[in-house]
Amino acid sequence: MTPQPLPPALRAVRRCARVLATCLAVACQRPVALPPRVRDAPVIAAPPATPAQPPISAPRWPFAAHRQVYTPGAHLPGVGPAALDAATAAFYDKWVARYLVAACEPGQLVVSANAGKAVPINPSGQARGTLTTSEAHGYGMIIVALLAGHDPRAQERFDGLYRYYRAHPADDAPHLMAWNQVAGCKDAPGDAGSATDGDLDIAFALLLADAQWGSAGLIDYRGAAQALLGEALQLDVLDGSDVPSLGSDAREMEPRYQHGTRTSDFMPDHFRAFARASRDPRWQRVADASLNLAAQVQRAFSPVGLVPDFIVQTQTAQPRPAPPHYLEGPHDGQYAWNACRVPWRLATDWLVSGDARSLAITQKLTAFFARHAQGQPHAIGEGIALDGRPLPNADGESLAFLAPLTVAALLPGADQAWLDALWAELANRPMDADDYYGNTLRMLAMLVVSGNWLAP
Repeated sequence: MTPQPLPPALRAVRRCARVLATCLAVACQRPVALPPRVRDAPVIAAPPATPAQPPISAPRWPFAAHRQVYTPGAHLPGVGPAALDAATAAFYDKWVARYLVAACEPGQLVVSANAGKAVPINPSGQARGTLTTSEAHGYGMIIVALLAGHDPRAQERFDGLYRYYRAHPADDAPHLMAWNQVAGCKDAPGDAGSATDGDLDIAFALLLADAQWGSAGLIDYRGAAQALLGEALQLDVLDGSDVPSLGSDAREMEPRYQHGTRTSDFMPDHFRAFARASRDPRWQRVADASLNLAAQVQRAFSPVGLVPDFIVQTQTAQPRPAPPHYLEGPHDGQYAWNACRVPWRLATDWLVSGDARSLAITQKLTAFFARHAQGQPHAIGEGIALDGRPLPNADGESLAFLAPLTVAALLPGADQAWLDALWAELANRPMDADDYYGNTLRMLAMLVVSGNWLAP
């Protein structure tokens, strides 16, 4: 889910160069210039550790108002809107109680990635003793912003999450977030670059906060989003192909990572929101490039309509699924723990934009899994090869795979009975049956399925 850390020797060389440059600048009594790629970005000072809490603003888009109109043709679970809202709000209360915790400095909140059923150490490079990741943080900021109106403390909680994000900048861009923090609230040793998905979700959450509460209070949410987006466009988007990079360090990694991308970072609804907010047309090109690449690889490499976790050679006319052990493990070129989020990302885009490309890609995914599971959500599994065969040891029932498919089942062509079965599993499974990742994707999916997503 995150880029591999740079070799320690290379990071040490880079740090030494920065320190030397700073020392020389001081000796010559001149200011130190930021690297060209970030020096023009506006700098927002980190807020004090114990800020005064401003008056809470009434949300403009309160939960359960259903002001976001979905594309005609979408359908909802048969239980009805009131039951959908009630289940979503009830699970949010449980999610906040378990995963949103005070940590580090006064006034800061963090999404604990190891609360309850802990996420095991995985090959993506997550450090031992992990407290949180930028991925978790972005999810949390989106969730809290969308529950304003149900949660009277939503803005207070959002601001606590914001302060934690600002206290942990990436080492190569002050408005991106270092991707992994460990016990003691320290960035993972030697690995303080950003992860693209965390950056993009945090930017989207800041736009949601501006839509909910405005930006005239203690925190300028819109200004913070603009600053983040300026750096993300430089570091989190690949040169030449306009698709998301693996993270802010991608350009400094081995050549094979410089033109690789993670399909779960294809967030067209975010990119459209970024284009509106920044008035930079390149964000729309990122949306177009992501959808076109997903469709191309799906068509060329999966007879059953799946997409892989990672795609390589994006700068060529023949991009392809990543080889085994490209970044995280033996299934990097299959539908596994990253690509499982694609149905949620692309289905959400169709719901708010009506883009036919998002619909076509998602319909293929939905049709395969409905056949594969024979209408039984518990049979979805935890990973499928692009040819449709279950991956080894992938017979579990993580909600990380089920929840995104529930969103996809809202789209035209999906069977109502399949949607209702997915929702029933999503709404009723005990929280202790899954970890932070599955439960958080469950929370996000419930927000979309209940009609409570927003396109700021």
